[in-house]
Amino acid sequence: MSKWTLVVLLAGCTSGGGFSDADTDSDVDTDVDTDADTDTDTGTGTGTGTGTGTGTGTGTGTGGGTDVLRFSTSMGDFVIDLDAENAPNTTANFLSYVDDGFYDGTVFHRVIDDFMIQGGGYDASRAALPTDPPIALEISPLRHVDGAISMARTADLNSATSQFFVCDGPQAFLDDDYAVFGLTTAGLDVVHAIAAVATDGSDWPIEDVELVSVTRE
Repeated sequence: MSKWTLVVLLAGCTSGGGFSDADTDSDVDTDVDTDADTDTDTGTGTGTGTGTGTGTGTGTGTGGGTDVLRFSTSMGDFVIDLDAENAPNTTANFLSYVDDGFYDGTVFHRVIDDFMIQGGGYDASRAALPTDPPIALEISPLRHVDGAISMARTADLNSATSQFFVCDGPQAFLDDDYAVFGLTTAGLDVVHAIAAVATDGSDWPIEDVELVSVTRE
């Protein structure tokens, strides 16, 4: 199934496996962003100093303020560095769920090969999980490159809560419409393997892929 032909790509599954506008998952706008910058911010700094024996300096950078998370799944682990400098509000929201143990024992409920794996909304019984209030969309210079983590949402731009997706390959058409807030730095092969599992008609894996835990490194 081509991602370009889907009207609802990141929408949620109901308990019966279908789609519902009342679900708390996310719809992806099918408009394509033609300015597809696939670079990531690695962070560089410059500084100047003056003085004898002591110095003062100023600098700028985009690589600081990272939080490292380990996603342990039933198919292996992957590690994501969150970028609190470029996406402070989104990162704080996600870490709040992590510290509460919210993601432990959930499942990846939507998987589309060569597109993304989505989780953070359902348990294995397909029951939707209660969430905190939604947050505002936070757009940053971060791009939807292979392994990028971004917040899922509904058609309402400011509706993201707990659900997230990790890109399986670059997805530049989502740039500036969805909130990227980190990048997979280890275990990208696990992300790709999850994206390739067999799914049903609602993109739910035939065999559940459990997100056993998300923990700080």
